[in-house]
Amino acid sequence: MTFWKSSIFKYLVAIFLVWAGVFYSTIESTVAIWLRSETFTHCFIILPICIYLIKLKWTKLNNATLQPSYLSLVFVVGTLFVWLFGSMAQVLVIEQLACFVMLPMMIWCVMGNQIARILLFTSFFWLFSVPAGEFLIPQLQELTADITVFAIQLTGIPVFREGLYIAIPGGLFEVAVACSGIRYLIASFTLGTLFAYLNYNSLQKRVIFILFSIVLPLLANGIRAYGIVMIAHLSDMKYATGVDHLIYGWLFFGVVILIMFTVGGRWADPLPKKEALDNPTGPPANLSALVKPLSALVIIIALGLSYKSVFENPVSSVNPDFAQSFGFEEVSDNATWLPVFHNPTSISRGVHQGVEFYIAYYNANIQSQELINGRNKLYNIERWSIVSEDKNQTYRTLQIIDNYGNKRLLSYTYVTPWRVTHKSLEIKLAQAIQALLGQPQSGYLLMLSVPLDKTEESQMKLEKMSQDIFNRDLPILLSENQQN
Repeated sequence: MTFWKSSIFKYLVAIFLVWAGVFYSTIESTVAIWLRSETFTHCFIILPICIYLIKLKWTKLNNATLQPSYLSLVFVVGTLFVWLFGSMAQVLVIEQLACFVMLPMMIWCVMGNQIARILLFTSFFWLFSVPAGEFLIPQLQELTADITVFAIQLTGIPVFREGLYIAIPGGLFEVAVACSGIRYLIASFTLGTLFAYLNYNSLQKRVIFILFSIVLPLLANGIRAYGIVMIAHLSDMKYATGVDHLIYGWLFFGVVILIMFTVGGRWADPLPKKEALDNPTGPPANLSALVKPLSALVIIIALGLSYKSVFENPVSSVNPDFAQSFGFEEVSDNATWLPVFHNPTSISRGVHQGVEFYIAYYNANIQSQELINGRNKLYNIERWSIVSEDKNQTYRTLQIIDNYGNKRLLSYTYVTPWRVTHKSLEIKLAQAIQALLGQPQSGYLLMLSVPLDKTEESQMKLEKMSQDIFNRDLPILLSENQQN
């Protein structure tokens, strides 16, 4: 009997279809990210690779005993709660991670400990389907800029760096999002993990190679950025300044992956001998034994879905008058420093004593309309980059610069009915608690800004107003709202 006709494969397909049907909306949002972002295009091949990995274990799977694991129901409930938390709080990465963790949990529950143990790595590799990691982009940009400047200094070329802008006598360069190397890092980590599993038998070798697959693209991306700067410098800015530098980048990455596999192949372990197939037809299809675990799964998941439908993100009826609350005069100009927040319920712009205000208010927390979202940016990243930052207990101040050398200071915090803080994670947690209690997840971004001048007068003005509003007025306003 072939792998495709075995009872094991049929069980796995059946569980997969049940999982896909139950979590269809989360899976759909995941695939939408795969389609939208080139960073996660590789996710489309994870499922075929997992099927191949399962096929490699066919002998062990057919020799295993099917015995449902009721202990796994504890982990199913925990995973379902995390999924529910992520879904109601609109933390997409948590929702998607819990969704994709649920499939191995369901396989463990229905097919038992032996099958789950055999498919342990496949279950881990399956999680590469989750589109996560873009939160590392700012740190990767900084690392790339550090390596590039260091290499240029070694070359002896005069270089000046401010934020993510790098200036040499021949021109000005920016370490943009596309230059962060996040695509190379995620792709290398994925391929390195698969290579380590297929070519090494010891855990130590596998861990070392996986770490190598993480460090190598980080260093290589810095060298790539340095190479682009040098090509542009030596060619009088004729080459490596447009699309050609992206092509060069992918060719360079291909060479890096080839080097990684070549180095890894030198210490590859011999392939293990094939095991004898004691049970060619696979475990007997004892459907009655699967009724109880399947029924338990259906009941648990149904309870979770019903709870979610009852408390589905209520909308706040409050429409705050921010101009009156904070005493600023409303303006409507479209300044270049403004944050980029998507689909807010309302936007308020104003000025008071030379300090500019920006407020993005959300009366709910639903998909594509979230106060805390990776797509929301505190400034226009196409024009500005961070020079420095300073954190207070309740607010954070950023100094940003554009490619013309203009500088601004931004002080901001997030406000919900329960919490005032600049920490986005704390706001997400506060909104999640509101969601679980069936309360509206309203909130807003409050930002103050001034242009940075040489006299430091504007900086002192912003600091005083930030202290007054963020540390004095907002806590009082929050207390009054909670009493009402």
